[in-house]
Amino acid sequence: MNLREKWRSRQRHSLLENTVMLYILQFSNMALGMLTQGYKMRVLGVELVGLLGAAQYTANFFLIFLDFGFLLSATAKISARREDKQELSRILSCVVAAKVIFTLISAVVLTVFIVPKLTGTGEVLAYYFFLLSCVAATMLPDYMYRGLEQMSAITIRAVAIKFVATALTFVLVQRPEDFYLCPLCTAIGNLGALAFVYWHLRSRVGVGFTRVSLREVWVEIKDSSQFLLSRMAASINSNLNGLLLKHAMPDASLSIYTNPDMATGLYTSADTVIQAARNGMSPIADSLYPHMMKHRNFSIVKKALLFIYPVILLGCAFVFAFAEPLLTLWLGPEGRDVVLPLRLMIPVAVFCFPNYVLGYPTLGAMGLAKYANISTGFGTVIYLIGAWVCYKTVGISLPALCILSSVTEFSILLFRLAVIIKNRRLLQSPDGEGKK
Repeated sequence: MNLREKWRSRQRHSLLENTVMLYILQFSNMALGMLTQGYKMRVLGVELVGLLGAAQYTANFFLIFLDFGFLLSATAKISARREDKQELSRILSCVVAAKVIFTLISAVVLTVFIVPKLTGTGEVLAYYFFLLSCVAATMLPDYMYRGLEQMSAITIRAVAIKFVATALTFVLVQRPEDFYLCPLCTAIGNLGALAFVYWHLRSRVGVGFTRVSLREVWVEIKDSSQFLLSRMAASINSNLNGLLLKHAMPDASLSIYTNPDMATGLYTSADTVIQAARNGMSPIADSLYPHMMKHRNFSIVKKALLFIYPVILLGCAFVFAFAEPLLTLWLGPEGRDVVLPLRLMIPVAVFCFPNYVLGYPTLGAMGLAKYANISTGFGTVIYLIGAWVCYKTVGISLPALCILSSVTEFSILLFRLAVIIKNRRLLQSPDGEGKK
Protein backbone atom coordinates (compact mmCIF):
# COMPACT_ATOMS: atom_id res chain seq x y z
CA MET A 1 0.00 0.00 0.00
CA ASN A 2 1.53 3.33 -1.04
CA LEU A 3 1.38 6.50 1.06
CA ARG A 4 -1.60 7.94 -0.82
CA GLU A 5 -3.68 4.81 -0.32
CA LYS A 6 -2.67 4.60 3.34
CA TRP A 7 -3.74 8.20 3.89
CA ARG A 8 -7.10 7.66 2.17
CA SER A 9 -7.76 4.52 4.19
CA ARG A 10 -6.84 6.16 7.51
CA GLN A 11 -9.28 6.25 10.41
CA ARG A 12 -10.63 9.75 10.94
CA HIS A 13 -8.87 11.60 13.78
CA SER A 14 -6.32 8.78 13.99
CA LEU A 15 -2.78 9.05 15.32
CA LEU A 16 -1.52 9.23 11.70
CA GLU A 17 -3.82 12.11 10.77
CA ASN A 18 -3.12 14.01 13.97
CA THR A 19 0.65 13.65 13.49
CA VAL A 20 0.50 14.79 9.86
CA MET A 21 -1.59 17.84 10.75
CA LEU A 22 0.77 18.77 13.58
CA TYR A 23 3.64 18.45 11.12
CA ILE A 24 1.95 20.77 8.63
CA LEU A 25 1.35 23.33 11.36
CA GLN A 26 4.87 23.08 12.78
CA PHE A 27 6.56 22.98 9.37
CA SER A 28 4.73 26.12 8.29
CA ASN A 29 5.84 27.88 11.48
CA MET A 30 9.39 26.65 10.92
CA ALA A 31 9.54 27.61 7.24
CA LEU A 32 7.94 31.01 7.72
CA GLY A 33 10.12 31.76 10.75
CA MET A 34 13.31 30.92 8.87
CA LEU A 35 12.16 32.91 5.85
CA THR A 36 11.58 36.05 7.91
CA GLN A 37 14.81 35.51 9.88
CA GLY A 38 16.83 35.58 6.65
CA TYR A 39 15.00 38.70 5.53
CA LYS A 40 15.54 40.44 8.88
CA MET A 41 19.26 39.66 8.85
CA ARG A 42 19.60 41.32 5.45
CA VAL A 43 17.41 44.37 6.17
CA LEU A 44 18.07 45.03 9.87
CA GLY A 45 21.62 43.74 10.35
CA VAL A 46 23.01 41.45 13.01
CA GLU A 47 22.86 43.98 15.89
CA LEU A 48 19.14 44.75 15.53
CA VAL A 49 18.48 41.05 15.06
CA GLY A 50 20.26 40.59 18.37
CA LEU A 51 18.06 43.24 20.01
CA LEU A 52 14.94 41.48 18.72
CA GLY A 53 16.39 38.16 19.82
CA ALA A 54 16.84 39.40 23.39
CA ALA A 55 13.25 40.67 23.37
CA GLN A 56 12.02 37.34 22.01
CA TYR A 57 13.88 35.33 24.64
CA THR A 58 12.41 37.56 27.35
CA ALA A 59 8.93 37.08 25.90
CA ASN A 60 9.46 33.31 25.82
CA PHE A 61 9.62 33.30 29.61
CA PHE A 62 6.25 35.05 29.66
CA LEU A 63 4.96 32.49 27.16
CA ILE A 64 5.89 29.59 29.43
CA PHE A 65 4.26 31.33 32.40
CA LEU A 66 1.11 32.05 30.40
CA ASP A 67 0.80 28.45 29.27
CA PHE A 68 1.54 27.20 32.80
CA GLY A 69 1.65 23.57 31.64
CA PHE A 70 -1.96 23.54 30.38
CA LEU A 71 -0.79 22.11 27.05
CA LEU A 72 0.00 18.89 28.93
CA SER A 73 -2.49 18.82 31.80
CA ALA A 74 -5.52 19.99 29.80
CA THR A 75 -4.65 17.75 26.84
CA ALA A 76 -4.64 14.68 29.10
CA LYS A 77 -8.00 15.63 30.67
CA ILE A 78 -9.63 16.32 27.32
CA SER A 79 -8.33 13.06 25.88
CA ALA A 80 -9.94 11.16 28.77
CA ARG A 81 -13.29 13.06 28.66
CA ARG A 82 -13.64 13.79 24.97
CA GLU A 83 -17.29 12.68 24.78
CA ASP A 84 -18.53 15.09 27.47
CA LYS A 85 -19.02 18.48 25.76
CA GLN A 86 -20.11 20.17 28.97
CA GLU A 87 -16.93 19.06 30.73
CA LEU A 88 -14.84 20.19 27.75
CA SER A 89 -16.47 23.63 27.90
CA ARG A 90 -15.71 23.80 31.63
CA ILE A 91 -12.04 22.94 31.07
CA LEU A 92 -11.78 25.51 28.26
CA SER A 93 -13.34 28.25 30.40
CA CYS A 94 -11.12 27.51 33.38
CA VAL A 95 -7.95 27.51 31.30
CA VAL A 96 -8.81 30.77 29.51
CA ALA A 97 -9.74 32.45 32.81
CA ALA A 98 -6.42 31.39 34.32
CA LYS A 99 -4.53 32.72 31.30
CA VAL A 100 -6.29 36.09 31.55
CA ILE A 101 -5.08 36.36 35.14
CA PHE A 102 -1.53 35.40 34.07
CA THR A 103 -1.68 37.96 31.23
CA LEU A 104 -2.41 40.77 33.67
CA ILE A 105 0.48 39.67 35.89
CA SER A 106 2.83 39.50 32.89
CA ALA A 107 1.87 43.00 31.72
CA VAL A 108 2.59 44.40 35.18
CA VAL A 109 5.99 42.65 35.37
CA LEU A 110 6.96 43.92 31.91
CA THR A 111 5.90 47.49 32.67
CA VAL A 112 7.42 47.74 36.14
CA PHE A 113 10.62 45.70 35.94
CA ILE A 114 11.71 45.53 32.28
CA VAL A 115 10.51 48.58 30.34
CA PRO A 116 12.37 51.12 32.56
CA LYS A 117 15.66 49.47 31.56
CA LEU A 118 14.99 49.76 27.81
CA THR A 119 16.27 52.54 25.57
CA GLY A 120 14.19 54.10 22.84
CA THR A 121 10.51 53.95 21.91
CA GLY A 122 11.13 51.31 19.26
CA GLU A 123 12.66 48.89 21.74
CA VAL A 124 9.80 49.43 24.21
CA LEU A 125 7.21 48.81 21.50
CA ALA A 126 9.05 45.66 20.40
CA TYR A 127 8.81 44.19 23.90
CA TYR A 128 5.09 45.02 24.20
CA PHE A 129 4.36 43.61 20.74
CA PHE A 130 6.22 40.41 21.64
CA LEU A 131 4.09 40.08 24.78
CA LEU A 132 0.91 40.64 22.72
CA SER A 133 2.04 37.94 20.31
CA CYS A 134 2.69 35.54 23.19
CA VAL A 135 -0.72 36.21 24.73
CA ALA A 136 -2.48 35.55 21.42
CA ALA A 137 -0.42 32.39 20.85
CA THR A 138 -1.04 30.94 24.30
CA MET A 139 -4.79 31.67 24.12
CA LEU A 140 -5.03 29.30 21.15
CA PRO A 141 -6.75 26.14 22.54
CA ASP A 142 -4.27 23.70 21.00
CA TYR A 143 -4.78 21.45 24.01
CA MET A 144 -8.44 20.98 23.00
CA TYR A 145 -7.70 19.83 19.46
CA ARG A 146 -4.73 17.71 20.53
CA GLY A 147 -6.77 16.00 23.23
CA LEU A 148 -9.61 15.36 20.76
CA GLU A 149 -7.03 14.33 18.12
CA GLN A 150 -8.68 16.68 15.61
CA MET A 151 -5.78 18.87 14.53
CA SER A 152 -6.86 18.61 10.88
CA ALA A 153 -9.89 20.78 11.69
CA ILE A 154 -7.83 23.95 12.17
CA THR A 155 -4.42 23.35 10.62
CA ILE A 156 -4.87 24.54 7.04
CA ARG A 157 -6.75 27.73 7.94
CA ALA A 158 -4.34 28.59 10.75
CA VAL A 159 -1.42 28.18 8.34
CA ALA A 160 -3.10 30.44 5.77
CA ILE A 161 -3.49 33.18 8.39
CA LYS A 162 0.20 32.90 9.32
CA PHE A 163 1.15 33.28 5.65
CA VAL A 164 -0.65 36.63 5.69
CA ALA A 165 1.28 37.67 8.81
CA THR A 166 4.57 36.74 7.16
CA ALA A 167 3.67 38.78 4.09
CA LEU A 168 3.08 41.76 6.38
CA THR A 169 6.69 41.52 7.56
CA PHE A 170 7.98 41.95 4.02
CA VAL A 171 5.58 44.84 3.39
CA LEU A 172 6.01 46.79 6.63
CA VAL A 173 9.67 46.14 7.53
CA GLN A 174 11.67 47.94 4.87
CA ARG A 175 14.35 49.80 6.88
CA PRO A 176 16.31 49.20 10.10
CA GLU A 177 14.07 51.79 11.81
CA ASP A 178 11.09 49.44 11.27
CA PHE A 179 12.52 46.67 13.46
CA TYR A 180 9.83 47.02 16.15
CA LEU A 181 7.14 46.10 13.60
CA CYS A 182 8.46 42.51 13.30
CA PRO A 183 6.74 41.23 16.45
CA LEU A 184 3.60 43.23 15.59
CA CYS A 185 3.24 41.27 12.34
CA THR A 186 3.50 38.01 14.28
CA ALA A 187 0.92 39.27 16.78
CA ILE A 188 -1.52 40.12 13.97
CA GLY A 189 -1.19 36.59 12.60
CA ASN A 190 -1.71 35.01 16.01
CA LEU A 191 -4.78 37.19 16.68
CA GLY A 192 -6.27 36.19 13.32
CA ALA A 193 -5.72 32.51 14.07
CA LEU A 194 -7.22 33.03 17.54
CA ALA A 195 -10.44 34.50 16.15
CA PHE A 196 -10.89 31.67 13.67
CA VAL A 197 -10.14 28.86 16.11
CA TYR A 198 -12.67 30.02 18.73
CA TRP A 199 -15.30 30.38 16.02
CA HIS A 200 -14.58 26.83 14.83
CA LEU A 201 -14.56 25.46 18.37
CA ARG A 202 -17.99 26.91 19.08
CA SER A 203 -19.74 26.30 15.77
CA ARG A 204 -18.21 23.01 14.61
CA VAL A 205 -16.97 21.21 17.71
CA GLY A 206 -19.76 22.35 20.00
CA VAL A 207 -17.50 23.57 22.78
CA GLY A 208 -17.75 27.12 24.12
CA PHE A 209 -17.42 29.18 27.25
CA THR A 210 -19.45 28.52 30.35
CA ARG A 211 -19.65 30.00 33.83
CA VAL A 212 -16.99 28.64 36.20
CA SER A 213 -16.11 29.42 39.79
CA LEU A 214 -12.79 30.73 41.06
CA ARG A 215 -12.38 27.44 42.88
CA GLU A 216 -12.64 25.51 39.59
CA VAL A 217 -10.10 27.83 37.99
CA TRP A 218 -7.77 27.30 40.96
CA VAL A 219 -8.10 23.50 40.64
CA GLU A 220 -7.06 23.67 36.97
CA ILE A 221 -4.10 25.89 37.87
CA LYS A 222 -3.08 23.49 40.64
CA ASP A 223 -3.34 20.45 38.35
CA SER A 224 -1.24 22.21 35.71
CA SER A 225 1.36 23.47 38.17
CA GLN A 226 3.09 20.07 38.26
CA PHE A 227 4.20 20.75 34.67
CA LEU A 228 5.19 24.40 35.24
CA LEU A 229 8.57 23.64 36.82
CA SER A 230 9.51 21.42 33.90
CA ARG A 231 8.45 23.99 31.31
CA MET A 232 10.14 26.84 33.18
CA ALA A 233 13.29 24.74 33.43
CA ALA A 234 13.17 24.00 29.71
CA SER A 235 12.66 27.71 29.06
CA ILE A 236 15.75 28.56 31.10
CA ASN A 237 17.79 26.00 29.17
CA SER A 238 16.76 27.32 25.76
CA ASN A 239 16.32 31.07 26.34
CA LEU A 240 18.79 32.23 28.98
CA ASN A 241 21.72 32.00 26.57
CA GLY A 242 20.47 34.97 24.56
CA LEU A 243 19.92 37.06 27.68
CA LEU A 244 23.33 36.20 29.13
CA LEU A 245 25.04 37.18 25.89
CA LYS A 246 23.14 40.46 25.81
CA HIS A 247 23.52 41.46 29.46
CA ALA A 248 26.34 39.43 31.09
CA MET A 249 29.05 39.13 28.43
CA PRO A 250 31.91 41.65 28.70
CA ASP A 251 31.83 44.13 25.81
CA ALA A 252 35.27 43.64 24.32
CA SER A 253 34.06 44.80 20.88
CA LEU A 254 37.13 43.21 19.34
CA SER A 255 35.21 40.73 17.20
CA ILE A 256 31.69 39.64 16.42
CA TYR A 257 31.93 36.94 19.11
CA THR A 258 32.83 39.39 21.89
CA ASN A 259 30.38 42.19 21.07
CA PRO A 260 27.17 41.52 23.09
CA ASP A 261 24.69 42.76 20.47
CA MET A 262 26.37 40.98 17.58
CA ALA A 263 26.95 37.78 19.55
CA THR A 264 23.26 37.77 20.53
CA GLY A 265 22.30 38.21 16.89
CA LEU A 266 24.51 35.33 15.79
CA TYR A 267 23.17 33.11 18.55
CA THR A 268 19.59 34.02 17.60
CA SER A 269 20.19 32.91 14.02
CA ALA A 270 21.84 29.64 15.07
CA ASP A 271 19.09 29.02 17.60
CA THR A 272 16.48 29.58 14.88
CA VAL A 273 17.87 26.53 13.07
CA ILE A 274 17.87 24.45 16.27
CA GLN A 275 14.33 25.52 17.11
CA ALA A 276 13.29 24.61 13.57
CA ALA A 277 14.72 21.15 14.18
CA ARG A 278 12.85 20.93 17.49
CA ASN A 279 9.62 21.99 15.79
CA GLY A 280 10.18 19.33 13.16
CA MET A 281 10.46 16.62 15.81
CA SER A 282 7.89 17.71 18.40
CA PRO A 283 4.70 16.80 16.44
CA ILE A 284 5.53 13.12 16.89
CA ALA A 285 5.73 13.51 20.66
CA ASP A 286 2.73 15.88 20.73
CA SER A 287 0.51 13.39 18.91
CA LEU A 288 1.94 10.40 20.76
CA TYR A 289 1.19 11.89 24.17
CA PRO A 290 -2.66 11.62 24.18
CA HIS A 291 -2.44 8.33 22.25
CA MET A 292 0.01 6.79 24.73
CA MET A 293 -1.95 8.03 27.74
CA LYS A 294 -4.98 6.19 26.38
CA HIS A 295 -3.48 3.02 24.83
CA ARG A 296 0.01 2.57 26.37
CA ASN A 297 1.27 1.07 23.10
CA PHE A 298 5.03 1.17 23.67
CA SER A 299 5.77 -0.55 20.36
CA ILE A 300 5.00 2.77 18.63
CA VAL A 301 7.77 4.43 20.65
CA LYS A 302 10.19 1.72 19.59
CA LYS A 303 9.24 2.15 15.91
CA ALA A 304 9.70 5.92 16.14
CA LEU A 305 13.23 5.47 17.51
CA LEU A 306 14.17 2.74 15.02
CA PHE A 307 12.80 4.26 11.81
CA ILE A 308 12.61 8.02 12.30
CA TYR A 309 15.67 8.76 14.43
CA PRO A 310 18.23 7.56 11.82
CA VAL A 311 16.74 10.01 9.31
CA ILE A 312 17.11 12.82 11.85
CA LEU A 313 20.75 11.88 12.47
CA LEU A 314 21.46 12.01 8.73
CA GLY A 315 19.84 15.44 8.55
CA CYS A 316 21.99 16.70 11.43
CA ALA A 317 25.14 15.37 9.77
CA PHE A 318 24.18 17.08 6.50
CA VAL A 319 23.63 20.47 8.19
CA PHE A 320 26.92 20.14 10.11
CA ALA A 321 28.90 19.34 6.96
CA PHE A 322 27.33 22.00 4.71
CA ALA A 323 26.63 24.68 7.31
CA GLU A 324 28.58 27.44 5.56
CA PRO A 325 26.90 27.35 2.12
CA LEU A 326 23.47 26.77 3.67
CA LEU A 327 23.80 29.70 6.08
CA THR A 328 25.22 32.00 3.42
CA LEU A 329 22.31 31.19 1.14
CA TRP A 330 19.85 31.82 3.97
CA LEU A 331 21.31 34.85 5.78
CA GLY A 332 23.60 36.40 3.22
CA PRO A 333 27.34 37.05 3.74
CA GLU A 334 26.90 37.39 7.52
CA GLY A 335 25.74 33.78 7.57
CA ARG A 336 29.37 32.64 7.62
CA ASP A 337 29.68 34.02 11.15
CA VAL A 338 26.84 31.74 12.31
CA VAL A 339 28.64 28.53 11.26
CA LEU A 340 30.61 28.07 14.50
CA PRO A 341 27.70 28.54 16.95
CA LEU A 342 25.41 26.37 14.83
CA ARG A 343 27.90 23.49 14.66
CA LEU A 344 28.45 23.67 18.41
CA MET A 345 24.68 23.39 18.93
CA ILE A 346 24.02 20.53 16.48
CA PRO A 347 24.17 17.98 19.37
CA VAL A 348 21.08 19.67 20.82
CA ALA A 349 19.15 18.54 17.74
CA VAL A 350 20.77 15.10 17.92
CA PHE A 351 19.58 14.47 21.50
CA CYS A 352 16.27 16.30 21.13
CA PHE A 353 14.18 13.59 19.43
CA PRO A 354 14.81 10.79 21.95
CA ASN A 355 14.24 13.34 24.71
CA TYR A 356 10.83 14.19 23.25
CA VAL A 357 9.74 10.59 22.70
CA LEU A 358 11.09 9.23 25.99
CA GLY A 359 9.67 12.19 27.93
CA TYR A 360 5.94 12.62 28.50
CA PRO A 361 4.76 10.05 25.89
CA THR A 362 6.86 7.24 27.42
CA LEU A 363 7.33 8.25 31.05
CA GLY A 364 3.74 9.52 31.26
CA ALA A 365 2.35 6.23 29.95
CA MET A 366 4.56 4.39 32.45
CA GLY A 367 3.01 6.43 35.27
CA LEU A 368 6.30 8.25 35.80
CA ALA A 369 5.45 11.69 34.40
CA LYS A 370 7.03 13.36 37.42
CA TYR A 371 10.43 12.11 36.27
CA ALA A 372 9.98 13.90 32.95
CA ASN A 373 9.64 17.09 35.00
CA ILE A 374 12.51 16.19 37.31
CA SER A 375 14.82 15.39 34.38
CA THR A 376 14.30 18.85 32.91
CA GLY A 377 15.01 20.37 36.32
CA PHE A 378 18.15 18.26 36.49
CA GLY A 379 19.22 19.64 33.11
CA THR A 380 18.59 23.17 34.34
CA VAL A 381 20.83 22.59 37.35
CA ILE A 382 23.57 21.33 35.02
CA TYR A 383 23.09 24.40 32.82
CA LEU A 384 23.16 26.91 35.68
CA ILE A 385 26.25 25.32 37.23
CA GLY A 386 27.96 25.38 33.83
CA ALA A 387 27.00 29.02 33.23
CA TRP A 388 28.28 29.98 36.68
CA VAL A 389 31.58 28.17 36.08
CA CYS A 390 31.97 29.95 32.74
CA TYR A 391 31.24 33.31 34.35
CA LYS A 392 33.81 32.76 37.10
CA THR A 393 36.55 31.31 34.85
CA VAL A 394 36.69 32.01 31.12
CA GLY A 395 33.72 34.41 31.15
CA ILE A 396 30.40 34.31 29.31
CA SER A 397 31.04 33.74 25.63
CA LEU A 398 29.11 32.58 22.58
CA PRO A 399 31.03 29.31 22.00
CA ALA A 400 30.90 28.36 25.71
CA LEU A 401 27.13 28.81 25.94
CA CYS A 402 26.53 26.87 22.72
CA ILE A 403 28.56 23.94 24.08
CA LEU A 404 26.71 24.21 27.38
CA SER A 405 23.36 23.89 25.58
CA SER A 406 24.47 20.60 24.04
CA VAL A 407 25.74 19.28 27.39
CA THR A 408 22.42 20.20 29.03
CA GLU A 409 20.33 18.35 26.43
CA PHE A 410 22.54 15.27 26.78
CA SER A 411 22.23 15.29 30.58
CA ILE A 412 18.42 15.28 30.32
CA LEU A 413 18.54 12.32 27.94
CA LEU A 414 20.82 10.34 30.28
CA PHE A 415 18.48 11.02 33.21
CA ARG A 416 15.39 9.82 31.32
CA LEU A 417 17.16 6.72 30.02
CA ALA A 418 18.27 5.84 33.54
CA VAL A 419 14.70 6.13 34.88
CA ILE A 420 13.26 4.03 32.04
CA ILE A 421 15.87 1.31 32.38
CA LYS A 422 15.38 1.16 36.14
CA ASN A 423 11.60 0.84 35.70
CA ARG A 424 11.60 -1.22 32.49
CA ARG A 425 9.05 -3.66 33.96
CA LEU A 426 6.45 -0.92 33.41
CA LEU A 427 7.04 -1.03 29.66
CA GLN A 428 4.68 -3.98 29.30
CA SER A 429 1.74 -2.98 27.11
CA PRO A 430 -1.80 -3.97 28.12
CA ASP A 431 -1.89 -6.68 25.44
CA GLY A 432 1.27 -8.24 26.76
CA GLU A 433 3.43 -6.92 23.93
CA GLY A 434 5.51 -3.89 23.34
CA LYS A 435 8.45 -4.37 25.66
CA LYS A 436 11.39 -2.33 24.64
